Amino acid sequence: MIKNEKICIAGGRGMVGTALVRRLRQDGYHYCMTADHGIDLRNHSVTLDFFRKEKPDCVILVAARHGGIGEYESKPVEYFNDNLLICSSVITAAFEAGVRKLINIGASCVYGADPTIIYTEEEYDRHVVQKGTEPYGLAKLAGMKLCEYYNREYGTNYMSLLPVNMYGDGDGYDLDFSSVLPAMLRKFHNAKVERTDSVEIWGDGRNTREFLFVDDFIDAIELIIECDSTENDMFNVGGAEQITINELAGIVAEVVGYSGMIVNDLSRPNGSSRGRIDASRIMAMGWMPKTPLKKGIKCLYKNYLKYISG
Repeated sequence: MIKNEKICIAGGRGMVGTALVRRLRQDGYHYCMTADHGIDLRNHSVTLDFFRKEKPDCVILVAARHGGIGEYESKPVEYFNDNLLICSSVITAAFEAGVRKLINIGASCVYGADPTIIYTEEEYDRHVVQKGTEPYGLAKLAGMKLCEYYNREYGTNYMSLLPVNMYGDGDGYDLDFSSVLPAMLRKFHNAKVERTDSVEIWGDGRNTREFLFVDDFIDAIELIIECDSTENDMFNVGGAEQITINELAGIVAEVVGYSGMIVNDLSRPNGSSRGRIDASRIMAMGWMPKTPLKKGIKCLYKNYLKYISG
């Protein structure tokens, strides 16, 4: 794909979208647009009108409604419906508008929860979606299947990337609604400032996660943008580091400078267990995560301090 072709980023205001816009402009892509400013991407006809007007050569579907474990548990209808509608509306409208290339940002939570398995792309629809993120995961799975079906039936070039837990500049820090890492960082910062004796972590803390710095994920997206043809239409994008929630809490406490006790609240849910994903397919194309977890958390904390200072 040449850089003067038109790219439409559907979902350009979130963490991934803003980082992607910044990178593409920096790297000389002359037509970099966002399709969610004033546009409800859940509305198929509005989205189709936008694509027909702008005529993008490539659509990158970043838009999604994200939340934390508590949000998915308390509002499953909203998270399932919104994400399902976004995927269906954008992918179908892109096809109807003649968009030749689409990159769909899927989710690695569609894989099973067995921590002894390293999941490959061929297994993305062969396991039960993880319970803790089920409303989100099922909707993202439907979007990935829709891309697969368009490729099979119409020979389109629609690809899905399946990242592990992402974090970075632009993340949300709500204690109840954010993903585990930014919420944990805020909790430890508040405990340090308020000089509390202990910090509670949901569940027993033994579940494992992989984390990926957002800029490393943007590297993967840019690689796929530049790839004109590939025999694969799905790519795992993994952080290469697996860590328990308790180990993560220890690192966050160290980065923040909190020296109190870390206590597991067994009355709260653990969240899903996670198996590791195999990212060898995209690594064979030259991609590799560059940011070690501790370094990335330090960057995240600097961003959080800027965030709370206004």
